[in-house]
Amino acid sequence: MLACGVARKKDAPSRIEILVLSTIARRPMHVYELKLELRYRHVRWWAKAEHGHLYAAVARLEKRKDIKRTGTGDATRRVYAITAQGRARADTTLRALVSGADSTYFDVDLFLSGAFLLQQREVVALLQARAASLREQLADARTLEQHMAGKVPLAGELIMEHRVEHLAREVSFADRAAHQIEAAKRWAPFLGDRSIVEFLAEQKAAIEEEAAR
Repeated sequence: MLACGVARKKDAPSRIEILVLSTIARRPMHVYELKLELRYRHVRWWAKAEHGHLYAAVARLEKRKDIKRTGTGDATRRVYAITAQGRARADTTLRALVSGADSTYFDVDLFLSGAFLLQQREVVALLQARAASLREQLADARTLEQHMAGKVPLAGELIMEHRVEHLAREVSFADRAAHQIEAAKRWAPFLGDRSIVEFLAEQKAAIEEEAAR
């Protein structure tokens, strides 16, 4: 699975917390129901939603008073409902997710930024292996998309479409990156051992402005 994260404020809900809030907002449920619904929605594609992550998220949200236990359910299956505070937090976070600047970071970018530490041929091999893995994921995603057509809400179909398109782009990028790096005549840090200060002064290169705090 391709890992990725989202830059967020310290007190903002995590991906799994957003999913828990939005799901429980639909109806009160116990954690087993919650787990089944998140599996049905294939949230593993963009969030860590394994058993431990899910229970930890529920515990955090309950402690924060975003969700609360209801009077139904037995001791082993406590039923949780969203609170007014939790609903407000979910609404605010969802609006921010879609309206803000895209702040998603991909592991491949982190890899490429430090790839000069590895041998050129190893970097090429790793990217080729990534492309092969992505092709398998793409095939699985396309199969699922075809199998689930008409069996999920429109939002689910759009999410699967987005996943397929994303994987197709990533396959293309990994292939292209491997080819370009293999063909590169020079493989070393771009700046060599030069000071970044001296380089910027010489080249008069523009650098990205620091984000306002």
